[in-house]
Amino acid sequence: MTARTPADLIRDEADLLAAGMNLQQQGLDLLLAEMRALAAMIPGEEGEPKTDAEVEEGFDNMPV
Repeated sequence: MTARTPADLIRDEADLLAAGMNLQQQGLDLLLAEMRALAAMIPGEEGEPKTDAEVEEGFDNMPV
């Protein structure tokens, strides 16, 4: 059995972290694909996204 250097241990830990981040990225990519597919199926307004001013015009701003 050969002795491991601290650099070897750090490299192994970095490899594990990189693998974990890669798996998280794959999960997020899948989630984004699912969200885009659902957005295509849900009926909604067509056209360009509204500006903040246009969204605010749609609200009833009467005091309670």
